[in-house]
Amino acid sequence: MTQSDYQTGAIEVAPGAYAFIQAGGATDAGFLVEEEGVVIIDTLMTPALAERLLAEARRVTDKPVRYVVNTHWHGDHLFGNALMPQAPIIAHDTCRDDLATEWDTHREFLRDLYPALYEEWRDLPQTPPNLTFSDTLTLHLGERPVELRFFGKAHTRGDVAVYLPTEGVFFAGDLSFHRYIPNARDGFPLAWADTAGRAAQVECDVVVPGHGPLGTRADMDEMRECLLRITAHGERSFAQGRSEEEALATLGLGPFSGWGRQEDRLPPLMSRLYRELRGEFAE
Repeated sequence: MTQSDYQTGAIEVAPGAYAFIQAGGATDAGFLVEEEGVVIIDTLMTPALAERLLAEARRVTDKPVRYVVNTHWHGDHLFGNALMPQAPIIAHDTCRDDLATEWDTHREFLRDLYPALYEEWRDLPQTPPNLTFSDTLTLHLGERPVELRFFGKAHTRGDVAVYLPTEGVFFAGDLSFHRYIPNARDGFPLAWADTAGRAAQVECDVVVPGHGPLGTRADMDEMRECLLRITAHGERSFAQGRSEEEALATLGLGPFSGWGRQEDRLPPLMSRLYRELRGEFAE
């Protein structure tokens, strides 16, 4: 299977649990159809994408949206909040804080990264989460529990996963990138490897990543191994007094050499790693 050769669209991964997978490593999302209503997992970046996600949910049920979950604060996962029906928007405590602090800067970054899409979301209002938690939160909308879990700092400092323990389905958000270099522009590479290890201990058969194709725990482990390879090299380079640029120039990805988005994601990943090693993110 190549980076572009995988199933996309709304995919039922368990009874009433749907992944919304996009091609080319674009942002994934999902929704759950429970006895008492629908849970939307991430709302994507543009009105058109948010409406497509809602249309897929309406295609299988006429139940109302009861909750929206934001797995983290990045706009490709939550600009669509403004298009959602009136329902509580749930996220980690730090997601709301970071969205407020980084809103303007992040919009400028995404404008430069996706200029063709800018006109679609430029006028969307900031629609932050209004129900936050720090560790775990369980939704009871029927027989099966829907668990929202925080495992630690990773892609951001407030990544949330949605777990269906009875079905073994894990919506990882950007805790997990499948066959694409992890995006650590706002992340914590050293902490992320540890966090990914804890997340991969969850009993699950299906992992819905934040970007890339559907996978399993093996895919989460593989991404963690990729991170460990990069961070181990970066730590050695840092200890030897090499610059970030020198560390990147001598980095060998080995079995991950075919992963996508190397050119734009490895430099910020190494930069964040060096900042971690200098203790800039100590709390």
